[in-house]
Amino acid sequence: MLIKTPPRIALYGRHSTVMQTATSSTDQAASCMKLVDYLGGSVVATYLDPEQSGYRRDRPGLKQLLRDVETGTVDVVVCEALDRLARDAEDVAFLGKKLTYHRIALHTVSEGHVDEIKFAVAGLLGAIFLKHLVDKTVRGMEAAVLAGRFAGGKAYGYKRVIRLDARGEPIRGLLEVDELQAVIVQRIFAEFSAGRSSIQIATALNVDGILSPRGGQWNASTIRGDPKKATGILNNPLYVGRLVWGRRQWRRNPDSEKRERRYRLRDRSEWIAVDVPHLRIVEDREWDAVQTQIGHRQQPTPKVSPARQNRKKHLLSGLIRCSCCGSRYTISGKDYYRCAGQKERGTCSNTVSVRKGPLETATLAILQHHLLTEDHARLFAETFQREITRITNTTNARDQAVVDRLAIVSREIDNLAANMLTGVLSATLVKLLTEREA
Repeated sequence: MLIKTPPRIALYGRHSTVMQTATSSTDQAASCMKLVDYLGGSVVATYLDPEQSGYRRDRPGLKQLLRDVETGTVDVVVCEALDRLARDAEDVAFLGKKLTYHRIALHTVSEGHVDEIKFAVAGLLGAIFLKHLVDKTVRGMEAAVLAGRFAGGKAYGYKRVIRLDARGEPIRGLLEVDELQAVIVQRIFAEFSAGRSSIQIATALNVDGILSPRGGQWNASTIRGDPKKATGILNNPLYVGRLVWGRRQWRRNPDSEKRERRYRLRDRSEWIAVDVPHLRIVEDREWDAVQTQIGHRQQPTPKVSPARQNRKKHLLSGLIRCSCCGSRYTISGKDYYRCAGQKERGTCSNTVSVRKGPLETATLAILQHHLLTEDHARLFAETFQREITRITNTTNARDQAVVDRLAIVSREIDNLAANMLTGVLSATLVKLLTEREA
């Protein structure tokens, strides 16, 4: 008589935000124990992902669970609901295929045994949930802005205010002027309108030991920013009592599963602007003088193609470091590399600029010396041959598909012509013949 071995069960729990209790993931795993008893197995591992979005696949707990699935150390996965494992439709499908391939059963407290149909439905519902969540979040942020509350990160010159509503809940997005930082903002505007450059202002602030918005040293770009994007100290309308929201639309990279710093700058007609006079730091006259100065100092930049914009313009960009302060060497002017610590922050005494041409030539010569060896040449030739073979096979398969289709159409034309010769000719046949000959 065969005795059935109790299944080895893995529990999984996940919760998304700090708004949920710290034990949410643990509580989920605990709620699965009745189901474990029903399945008659024993728990061999518990995987938890606290404060992890269901959109991301690179969660530590989930990754370890999938590794154990691949090594065959578990037989059944149990969780509170399928959306604890994933919310994105693609990820749900991936998990379904992964578990099915390794013959791992999935049971949840909410759905019971999860089969192919439930995986498909859960993927669709998860995608709808994520879309509605984004829309709801945006609506909430927009409502907060219209009510004069801040929906983004704290701007320099302000501090958060903690107040409670009638229900005793904290009111989010309330700011008030930080008097100490406001003095620095006024100083920056005054010095720029008086003719000082952003690098001169940044250098003076660093010499005086004043911390930047990020808590480090000031950069010229932090002050100057970009007028078109309304970034930088000098371009922030909040300093004159205008709260502007919705300037950028962020994009999430499906490869990295994170919101990258890639965005689309929305048209100004889509921006939401609200007057918040209690947050004014700079007077209109000072603001207008600075904007006039910015307009005069700006130099028109030639239009370039998107491909050129996204491509690194210099061979050694981001690769050279200053031996004095450790800052990156960046392009200065047209043909020189220069220490960013000296150029942007004024905190480095290294004023040595290096000609781009000779430095890049010397770098390439060293690379050529070390790379053009017999072993590297053989590796390159093998890799090149494999790629050529792959491309050739793909091309041949595509060409063969075209040849096969042409043979089918030719036979159809021959059949139609035969019908014509026998006198079987109709408007439909004429139309078909015309289409095939085309």
